[in-house]
Amino acid sequence: MNPNVAEKPEQNMTGKRLQSLYELIERINSVYDLQELLEFVVDRTLSLTGGRHGLLLLNDNQPYGDLGNVPVIRGKNLSPEDLKTPLNLVSTSVIEDTFEHGEPRLIVDLQVDERFTGRTSDYTQQHKRVRSVLTVPLKVKSQLIGLIYIDHPKRAIFGQADLDFLSAFANQAAQAIHRAREHQRQIEELTLLNTLSRSVVQVLDLDEVLTRIVREATRMLGVESGSVVLVDEATDGLNFATAISNGQRITIPTRLQKGQGIAGWVIATGEAACVGDVSKDPRWFGEVETGFNFVTRSLLCVPLQLRGRILGALEVFNKRSPLGFDASDVTRLTAFASSATVAIENARLFEEARQVHQLRALHEVALTLSSSLELETILNQGIEQASTILRANASAISFVDGQLNLPPLLVSRGLLATSPKLTAQQEQELNQLIASRLTNNIDEPLVIDSLALRPDLPLKTIRAAGLQSLALAPIKVGDKISGALTVISRTPQAYGQDDVSLLVSIARIIGLAAQNAIHYNQARGQTMRLTYLNEVGTALTGSLDLQHILQVIIDGVNSLLETERTSVFLIDADTNELVLRFSNQGDAEIRLPAPWQGIAGWVATHDQPTLVNDTFSDPRHLRQVALDTGYEAHSILCVPLRVEDQVIGVVEVLNKASGQQFNHEHLMLLTEFSRWAAIAIQNARLFDERDQAIQHLANEQERRVAAEARNAMASVVLDIAHTMNNVVGAIRVWASSLENASHTQPNVPVIRYQKQMVQIRQNAEEAIKLIRNMTDPL
Repeated sequence: MNPNVAEKPEQNMTGKRLQSLYELIERINSVYDLQELLEFVVDRTLSLTGGRHGLLLLNDNQPYGDLGNVPVIRGKNLSPEDLKTPLNLVSTSVIEDTFEHGEPRLIVDLQVDERFTGRTSDYTQQHKRVRSVLTVPLKVKSQLIGLIYIDHPKRAIFGQADLDFLSAFANQAAQAIHRAREHQRQIEELTLLNTLSRSVVQVLDLDEVLTRIVREATRMLGVESGSVVLVDEATDGLNFATAISNGQRITIPTRLQKGQGIAGWVIATGEAACVGDVSKDPRWFGEVETGFNFVTRSLLCVPLQLRGRILGALEVFNKRSPLGFDASDVTRLTAFASSATVAIENARLFEEARQVHQLRALHEVALTLSSSLELETILNQGIEQASTILRANASAISFVDGQLNLPPLLVSRGLLATSPKLTAQQEQELNQLIASRLTNNIDEPLVIDSLALRPDLPLKTIRAAGLQSLALAPIKVGDKISGALTVISRTPQAYGQDDVSLLVSIARIIGLAAQNAIHYNQARGQTMRLTYLNEVGTALTGSLDLQHILQVIIDGVNSLLETERTSVFLIDADTNELVLRFSNQGDAEIRLPAPWQGIAGWVATHDQPTLVNDTFSDPRHLRQVALDTGYEAHSILCVPLRVEDQVIGVVEVLNKASGQQFNHEHLMLLTEFSRWAAIAIQNARLFDERDQAIQHLANEQERRVAAEARNAMASVVLDIAHTMNNVVGAIRVWASSLENASHTQPNVPVIRYQKQMVQIRQNAEEAIKLIRNMTDPL
């Protein structure tokens, strides 16, 4: 005890100082702002003692080498640098001595005071010019919380009266400062608690809520680690929902039974547990140390309780302060646990509501998509639903070329109402991104929070359009990844885990609906093929007219494949030319001499079907045909007409009427049709050849009959001619005889020649009869 300090210093004061002391006490008891109170104490001390410099230090349980913090310094002619380094103006030796002994110091002349001989530096005496010093400790229930320091460059400035007054004032000031500090601490704790509570309550993702609860609790109490234990209502066991150790999230696989361990005891009883040494507590189970290089020394665990129902427990381990956990820690953690419990329950309810919302949204998507079996309608409705549910600024459904016989990018939604689709360049960029993933058969969704940070991706025009984030989910048809559903937003980090989960589910529904539509289209296609084959069969049995059969074939192909133009080329066996025999557009006559050129010529030569969706890049394409016909073919299907391994021609179809490209299914369909078409054409050609052969046989038979008739008539004529020759010869003999008699016997009467004349008449009548027999049949 310092003999210079009275036990009750106010007894040695004058009435004036005593009155000032009461006024100061009344004033400091009415101030609760700590900084304002500290400044008031130092200002009044300097004013009443006449000191040059005055400062107030608060003890923060620091080693004496670090003299705590100096919240207030007052004095004349203080520079900004002085305010930054106040200890450079005062005697730190006196301050250290006061802190060390916890007693006031009244120093008349620091330079000659034996107590500080050798302890005070020359710098303090010469440059700080400190001579008179007065220090008074600030104590609350014997606990040193700080001190008041006053000095002056002249000696003997302060006396016993100043010490008595300042000691009495310091007793009351210490109480007021302690009260203000407690008040400020409570306000700071409440503010921190409110901030932490708001921090966890405003989050609605359960996993993030749990992580933030533990992280904020460990930060608030200054501990090494913490965890949340939740009751599993299904099994009635306890799970470590989340845990953090030294700032890093860890997984604790241990499962506790109800009532097991300190956490189990807290959950079972609903009471907090504060354990300074867990090794001495029989409830300790060591659950958080399993599998980790972590040793638990102390523990604080409070229940997570809401409306009488305990959801789990919040526990923290190993307070870094050597004092360990105290009652204030229990109070703060219990208060924080109340907000944490509300946050957990809100997150659970939100999760349930979100799941209900997602299920309802997915149900609506499934209901909408199941109402149609048209693939294009399904894809358009699917992308519309995805865009609405996920609030996308742009979206697209893309398929692998050839996988489903669809174009690479069938449907998309653009950025504006005036631009209902993405631009061709944007679609191409998306196709490149999607193709790179689907080629590698990547089954996981892709999320890009900031497209600006991914210049490596081929999305230049999409970034230029102001789109910030992207999410992509694969679409499976059957067991194969056949496409992808993509949504894009102008907002960075627009798609969280729940959005991605919803996107994956929508993509799965689209895949199932697409599979149903494909099966339906395949069945419908099979029905149409059977119908067409029936028509071909009818044509085979009902008609053998080649032109009619060709018309049936072309009409059927145009109907099934929806093409602009269909042509049939047949090989002319006589000239070995490939000749255009029939077309639905009245083409100019086309005769391709051997070796046959063009795509049709290549198919006929190689006996192989072909599909060309870009005629400009195919060297087989014969541009001259387009010039001759005035018709430009962009895509071509061509298949051979084959009968018994012999190519008789080709069927060629040009350009889908819809502007789309041909695919392998179209090629297979046309190939199947060509088999029946070739048979029908061959049968018609054989029938035509048979008719020609029959006509030739009939003509030959008629010729032979006519020849035989001519031969028979010639024989008759020869017989008649021979007889007539005899008759006429006889007439000529009789006539010559009469002519000779008339010359030799002119006077002989005619009657004497009557016999000869009768004979001439008879022979003449016989000749006339023969002539009549010859002419009557004619």
